[in-house]
Order: sequence, then C-alpha cells, then structure tokens
Amino acid sequence: MATGRLLNDEAEALRMEIRKSLPYGQDWLATPHQLLGGDTPEERILAGDLETVNNLFHSILYVGVV
Repeated sequence: MATGRLLNDEAEALRMEIRKSLPYGQDWLATPHQLLGGDTPEERILAGDLETVNNLFHSILYVGVV
C-alpha cells in the first residue's frame, strides 16, 4: 500500500511541475503525443509510466519549445 501511495505522490508532483512550468500544462497533459504512442501524458501517468512522461516533459523544457 505504501508503494501505491508513493507512486500517487510522485504522479501528483509531476502533474504540478508540468502545470507550473508549461504555459498550457493542463492542456498538454490531455493532448495525445506522438512520442507517447498517441497516448496523452495523463494516460501514461495513470498507467504508472512516470519516467517516460517526465523525460518527454524535461526534453521539451530543455529545447525551449515553450
């Protein structure tokens, strides 16, 4: 049970970071992305694939897309 709680905390922390860092972070979370196989970042977060979403998000920040 503690592991599930930790995953939920990490997921919420990632969502908050995305919302804070991207001008339209909430919209980005709900938009299908080619590099996520057509899934939305939120779908991948719910599936527990935080690392992939985090890597994509930080790549976007790094290249300065926003």
